[in-house]
Amino acid sequence: MLATTMDPPESSTSDLKQPNTEVSSRDNDTTATFTTSLQTPEKLLGVDGDILIPKPEDIDRVFQEGRETWAQLVALAESLPRNSLPAGLDDPSIMLNDVPALPPLPEADLLTGRPVWHIPSAEHGQDDKTHNKGWDLEQVSGTQKHFTLSFSAPIECYASPQVNSATPRGLLLLTLCWSYILSVRLWELQGKTATYTMQALQPRTTKVSHTRQDEINLDMRAPASRDLVRWLSAILASKPGWSVEGGGFAPWAAFCSGDAQFAISTDEVVTFAPKDRPPSSDKATELLIELCSLYGFEPSKRKGGRFDSLSPVTAAFLATLALPFYRSVGLQPHFSTSTLRRRSIDQAELEPIRQYVADLRYYMTLSMHPMSVGSIIWSVFWQPAVQCNVVSPWLSSILSVVRPIIDAGNLDMLAKTFAFRRPRVALWWQGIFLLGNPAIPGFIVRYLETLEERWGYGSMAPPDTTVSAWTGSPQSFLDEESSSIYSDLKDLVPRADLLRLRYNFRLQDTTSVLLSWRPFGVVPKQEIELELWPSLEHHASRSYVHWVWWMKKGENVVGHDIQHGFRKDTGRFVPDVADHLDTTSLDHVTKCSWDVNLEPSREATLRMVSFCMEDVIGDRDDEISAVPGIKTHPWLEDWRGLE
Repeated sequence: MLATTMDPPESSTSDLKQPNTEVSSRDNDTTATFTTSLQTPEKLLGVDGDILIPKPEDIDRVFQEGRETWAQLVALAESLPRNSLPAGLDDPSIMLNDVPALPPLPEADLLTGRPVWHIPSAEHGQDDKTHNKGWDLEQVSGTQKHFTLSFSAPIECYASPQVNSATPRGLLLLTLCWSYILSVRLWELQGKTATYTMQALQPRTTKVSHTRQDEINLDMRAPASRDLVRWLSAILASKPGWSVEGGGFAPWAAFCSGDAQFAISTDEVVTFAPKDRPPSSDKATELLIELCSLYGFEPSKRKGGRFDSLSPVTAAFLATLALPFYRSVGLQPHFSTSTLRRRSIDQAELEPIRQYVADLRYYMTLSMHPMSVGSIIWSVFWQPAVQCNVVSPWLSSILSVVRPIIDAGNLDMLAKTFAFRRPRVALWWQGIFLLGNPAIPGFIVRYLETLEERWGYGSMAPPDTTVSAWTGSPQSFLDEESSSIYSDLKDLVPRADLLRLRYNFRLQDTTSVLLSWRPFGVVPKQEIELELWPSLEHHASRSYVHWVWWMKKGENVVGHDIQHGFRKDTGRFVPDVADHLDTTSLDHVTKCSWDVNLEPSREATLRMVSFCMEDVIGDRDDEISAVPGIKTHPWLEDWRGLE
């Protein structure tokens, strides 16, 4: 993956071993603050024959196989050269599958939509369709998503004068360019017009140019166009140099302050007229191509081998897509500087940039919904076969492998490791790493220790079945098919199949936090709601159909827009970018006492119990959990889920 070596946080991740470590960073902070409790986390100890606690041999097996699996992923990452990534990951469109495009937008601050799922009628068979006055009764609407279109302030990036050779060349410069293009494209969909503010860099002629050590100098002498100089003078200013008529800022709108500032050098004095109009998104794309041709920022090129490079242009594009996520979690992007020297290339080599822009409406949908991005990135650690009560040894095994990489600040190696496991997920991590806030490694450590990345904020890790369908990357057992049909009255139904079927009847439920990890145990069919029996007996499965945007004017819905998604719209989805979710099986497992925190296994198991207590219509009753002796189990002590 890209060379993104981050300095270890001021408080080393070795100080982040407690499960209630708090990581906080405000938008204007230039350092992350880590506070660690002195409380010692409880450890997971196996018990034979318990209804919830795993056996000691299961803990040993999951930990050792997990450690071996992730060690092999790291070895693959170490086999790649610096500034490279596994072959096939040079195209960001691999992140798109059925992601819907943004529609023409209302002049409002919020946008709403929901998925439509197909669930075949069990009574009429898998292929039967039941219609009633034009309605397909096998199509069911899912949970709404709300998208924020406007914010009161832009994102303030921090630039350090420290030169980091591992940083992609021109990353900050190109990220600010993409920030403008995405923002203006959103405003164009809303029928809004961008405008320059009074803030702008004043270009200096080469005759009087004296670059200071804390300046990033851009050589904009001929043949650079005046339009390019004017545009860069606005987007590189230390205060917002562009906005939109009527006010507000798009989710990607950003500017850069800090201890390093840009300076622009020209052949002659350049002045700006008050009525200068900022470029449209298409015009800004051409200006970006002009800039890239002057400085040799070529797009990624496939080499046909085991690895590809990821160009500064693509790296900055991924970083820009991660900006709304940073805004959501209250982190400020941090950039180091790099020396920029002109190195001309043919503009014909820059055609991929136009393709990125042509696909922006798909990228923007995911990017501007941080909770969706959260469900994507944390799914890199999800393992389909890992049951709820052995989540702790699985996550502990991962941490035992990646912690030295994190402590060394080598996010390049970590990103490549993620890429070998889940390529479509890893590109989102790449963008997050490139934005450089030192709190991010602490988030990863805390998640692997506690199943929650930030203390006191809740987690963005719960799975999202809609996002899983959008991206083509499963996030939970809910995304899998049922393992069998259950036609006999004496059948024992795995809890995973039972909870998956109950979920299909409650696709609009927003009250429960979904569960990623596989539920364990079985339930006698006779103890299951009769409403589910037809589905149990006919293997009814859920599939994604399309997305519906709802157009509102004030409080009134004035129309809707159906989007079938990137793959169907363009035919360019890359299907052969496979996840590697198999684990390494060991012939011999050593009996040993591993340092495994209790909390992840207990938390995942309690979520499973909570789901088991909700019937097909969402009514809650501890009698339907079908877990004998559950009320007196020590893991449920002080748990309010039984109330």
